Amino acid sequence: MFKTFQVFLFSAICLLAAQFAYSASVGDDAPSFRARTLNGAETVSNTDLEGKVVFVDFWASWCPPCLKSLPEFESLQTSFSGRDDVVVLAINLDENPQDAKDFINKIDVTYKILADQDGVIPESFGVNAMPTSYVIDKSGVIRYVHSGYKSGDVNKIKAEIEKLL
Repeated sequence: MFKTFQVFLFSAICLLAAQFAYSASVGDDAPSFRARTLNGAETVSNTDLEGKVVFVDFWASWCPPCLKSLPEFESLQTSFSGRDDVVVLAINLDENPQDAKDFINKIDVTYKILADQDGVIPESFGVNAMPTSYVIDKSGVIRYVHSGYKSGDVNKIKAEIEKLL
């Protein structure tokens, strides 16, 4: 009886750990999401983006590589600005949205910044490093995942987007 309980307990712990270890990967359907823009003017959901290639970046104001990547992602927005089938988004995870607003006010970005201070969206994607970016194809399938950021990474991301057009 005790042995059966141990096996059950071990199995339950493994299943629980597996749930927390989930990370959206290449080939997975992108998780559903819905969030307001940082300025509160608009709500964006994955269903609004169907039929488009979507670049999604998760960031926070306290993340040093994020602070470098956000302005550089503006080049993605510029490169694809004439296309209606490419969307560049950044999802902020700061618990205090004012921290994100203060940072965004210091840089010039024209792509949409969404706010998720509860961390629901990164949890659904299984984000485990900051920053983490995803390129999602027109069918809603993740085609590229990029963790961290260093100079020049934006060129790799741009090439991945171009493959899907």
